[in-house]
Amino acid sequence: MPRGWRRLAVFPITRAGEMTMNATRNVMRRAKALVVLVLLASLSLLAACGSTSSSAGLPPREPPSGEHQLTAEDVNAWLDGKLPDALKNGDIPGAVVSVVKDGQVVTTRGYGWADTGASGGQPVAVDPQKSLFRLASISKIPTSIAAMQLVEQGKVDLDADISAYLDFEIERRFDEPLTLRNLLTHSAGFEESIRMAQDETDLEAYVKTNPPVQVFEPGTTPGYSNYGMALAGYIVQRVSGQPFETYVREHVLDPAGMTSSTYEQPLPKDMTGSLGPGHTSTGEEVPFELMGDFPAGSLTASAPDFAAFMNAQLSRSPKLLREETWEQMWSPGLGEERLGNRAKAGEMGLGYFDLSRHGRRVVGHGGDIVGWHSQFELYPEENTGIFISYNGDGNDSDSSNNLREDLAQGFADRYFPGETVKASGSKDSAERARQVAGSYVPSRVPWASFAAAWVPALFPATIEQTGDGGLKDGETQYVEVEPWVWRQVDGRSAFAAQVKDGKVVSLSQGPALTLIPMTPVQQMLAPVFGICLVLLLVVTVAWPIGALRRRRALKRGREVDAAVSWLTRVARGGGAVALASQVTWIVILVVFAAVQSSIVGYGSLAWVLPVVRGAQVLQALGVVAVIPAAADLVMSLRRRAGWRRVAMSAVLLAALVALAWWAWAGNALVPRLGL
Repeated sequence: MPRGWRRLAVFPITRAGEMTMNATRNVMRRAKALVVLVLLASLSLLAACGSTSSSAGLPPREPPSGEHQLTAEDVNAWLDGKLPDALKNGDIPGAVVSVVKDGQVVTTRGYGWADTGASGGQPVAVDPQKSLFRLASISKIPTSIAAMQLVEQGKVDLDADISAYLDFEIERRFDEPLTLRNLLTHSAGFEESIRMAQDETDLEAYVKTNPPVQVFEPGTTPGYSNYGMALAGYIVQRVSGQPFETYVREHVLDPAGMTSSTYEQPLPKDMTGSLGPGHTSTGEEVPFELMGDFPAGSLTASAPDFAAFMNAQLSRSPKLLREETWEQMWSPGLGEERLGNRAKAGEMGLGYFDLSRHGRRVVGHGGDIVGWHSQFELYPEENTGIFISYNGDGNDSDSSNNLREDLAQGFADRYFPGETVKASGSKDSAERARQVAGSYVPSRVPWASFAAAWVPALFPATIEQTGDGGLKDGETQYVEVEPWVWRQVDGRSAFAAQVKDGKVVSLSQGPALTLIPMTPVQQMLAPVFGICLVLLLVVTVAWPIGALRRRRALKRGREVDAAVSWLTRVARGGGAVALASQVTWIVILVVFAAVQSSIVGYGSLAWVLPVVRGAQVLQALGVVAVIPAAADLVMSLRRRAGWRRVAMSAVLLAALVALAWWAWAGNALVPRLGL
């Protein structure tokens, strides 16, 4: 699938634990996704369901004990006892881990293979000192630091409209200023962008070409946005007068001690030998992904480099930022005055996620692209950090995410234990849980393009009540800790509801994801599409059957209905065109799913653009066909045609009208494709 949907941040979209988008632990599930799409199209039985979080194959997490000291000996023994088996069980080729404390590197460990030899070469083991890993969305942290350097210098105002720093106009739908603060807190209001072009490396072209639509008022609805962070990188480039990758190397990476790290695409020649391939869930090697939004995702680094970077952050390095700026970046970027009660589920700092565990402040970020998955977490008060990176997707959609989260939570349990989350015991908890339970759509999805028609079916987040005032997202349990705030029983995820006039209007799931209650119209889109498909298939098959029956009757000298009129032929032709549009939509979705699941390769998908346009043309003709279909039904009734012909005419008209409604309600015909 296009990178805009593929690359996630800290959490996936549907567990509704941040990318729930992570609405989602990988947005469309490999072969399963293909099956779902076929069922959706043909049977209209796609039910909204939350993702589950399975830890099958992972070593059991130790209960918090507080008896372990964070020493090299202890953490190495813990990692060695945990990661090899977990990688094997999850079919993940290799991993690196770095742990730092009090300015020192506690350990840097490597496991498994940097190159499995699947392409025919010799297998290469992970070298914890030299092997490079692609860090995906962790790239957003150096980008955010670069932007805040310019804020410190007075060259950029954090809360001024960004139009002052750009050389092009972004379409605005709201009067509220769009600020750098909005970009760094993922609250600019952009819809998710689907970029079909591959091998983009021009940042200016990326931000100026087909920018995403602003669908939420800035500062009100957090929704993770790669485009927003790319735009922040472009502001750095414009204001500094240097190419972004040059500025960030000279002013962030090098001062932090990251001498073997880079945003450059492709890698410099002296680094290419240290980077092995990423690996899909089937073990195939992933080509080096070139990104137009590279400030948001192209950083390549080694474990020692990232250990140095963690120490630079924890020491509040003056080489990078002033101490007060560090604290500003780690503190809530919007606050309850903008987010209301939703801020209590965790809130974005300036570039950093709130990843707090056991009541301790934890900040950091995660990153995901096909074949590569990483996360780092900083404990500022404990002066401790952990970095984890894998070079494979694992054997199912959640393998890499589960292993990463299990390791991060296990680290907190072992070295920084705290009290278990306890329910508030409020007598009104059950009623509040009942009001929250339901189907939602994540903020990080396409809202204004043709893809909006498929969002409710492909990106649902279903929240259930447990009967005791708790909530359930898949298999993950939450308890209410205060009114309208629920926290995960054995993890760091949280929900916080915003209530207006007694109704839940939005649900925050972590710092950068908002869940919006699914409307009745959205709930109807998939069923209506499926029903129309079935009806059009029925009438299309009935036509030749009817013709054969009529021909057979004539041969036997029996009386038959009048010959089919030109109007009936036009109406039926319109039905065939409408059916063709539905089939084309299904093909497009299957292609997206196949690319996402690595069933097909990662070559250019530019050919999809004319296919989508073709689907829209066919869809438009199907809408127009409502007119002759209605006229045909009226004529059939007036002529008292046989019941079969009248019934088929009625079914055809009903299918065309319903499909026309689907096209209108789902934005299927909007000129802007968002590709």
